[in-house]
Amino acid sequence: MNTDAPAEIDTVSAFESADRASDRKGFALRLAITLALIAIVMGKLDLGDFSARFASFDPTWTVLAFLTVFAAVIVSAWKWGLILRERGHPLPYRRLVHHYFVGLFFNNVLPTTVGGDAVRAWETTRDTGEVPEAMGSVVTERLIAGVALGVTALLGLPFVETSPKLLLLVAAFLVIDLVLVGLFLVPRVAEGIVSKLLPPRFAGLRDAVTNTVQVVRSTLKNPRLFIRIMLLSILFQIFVAGVNACIFEAMGVPVTLAQCVIYTPMIFTVTMLPISLSGLGVREAAYWYFFAQVGVSQVDAVVASLAFFIIVGISSLPGAPLFVLNRRRRRASAACTAADERV
Repeated sequence: MNTDAPAEIDTVSAFESADRASDRKGFALRLAITLALIAIVMGKLDLGDFSARFASFDPTWTVLAFLTVFAAVIVSAWKWGLILRERGHPLPYRRLVHHYFVGLFFNNVLPTTVGGDAVRAWETTRDTGEVPEAMGSVVTERLIAGVALGVTALLGLPFVETSPKLLLLVAAFLVIDLVLVGLFLVPRVAEGIVSKLLPPRFAGLRDAVTNTVQVVRSTLKNPRLFIRIMLLSILFQIFVAGVNACIFEAMGVPVTLAQCVIYTPMIFTVTMLPISLSGLGVREAAYWYFFAQVGVSQVDAVVASLAFFIIVGISSLPGAPLFVLNRRRRRASAACTAADERV
């Protein structure tokens, strides 16, 4: 008889309760920061001019912005699928796109403490039956995409007039992106990141976290796969920059694709800081600062930022019915299995 089992269960339950309480406090803090940042940014703008800029959007370029978002999703789902296939857990491309849209919906529409990456990993776990492999594939894809942010910014330099300040900015953000990825190779940091990304029901499962970190490290040591994912990540970042280029064209603001390729990765490096909900406030301030370098006004920069958020948010809406339908299908399947077992 194992007399230690109840104590162990109580410990895990206490850990999960504390984690949920911490999440609630974190959500409240991020909400407060989000509202404060939005108030600061919007307080410095002429709201009449602000609404007029939205009303003047060219519909053709707006549609192209939506299409570019979908192109970026197609590329991102593809590169994520390559990681799963290499690890021996291939999924049909349709399922990959399905999970990606669900994750995108949670990231961009729902102001929850459960990130889209955690939901995407959880949905993939249901398909593969492997928590470390599912979580590891998502983390690896994100890490390589992080390196691609800095590398992508370099690609725009030959097509614009450079200055010492611009070169310093690009170099600084390349170093930041590399350091953020490098930190993951530090065991304690890596385990802390993964434990936060794992869905709440896995809280306290040290083995799952440790195994996930091992999966990520093993995948990163595959040079052929790393290069393929890196190239696709750069293509993805160019598409994301293309969304901004379409938005500026829709507004009639003269910003080139090359300039968007340089500044968009920097903006989204800043937005990676988890201090606000869906990056609101942080993203607007970053657009304001970086696109001012090429003469974009404060109003136009903030309008472009919010337009990006709205376009991506609308594009991610298919993730809501996909998530609901998938849950219903699994419940129906579980009910049929239970009925068969009773028979």
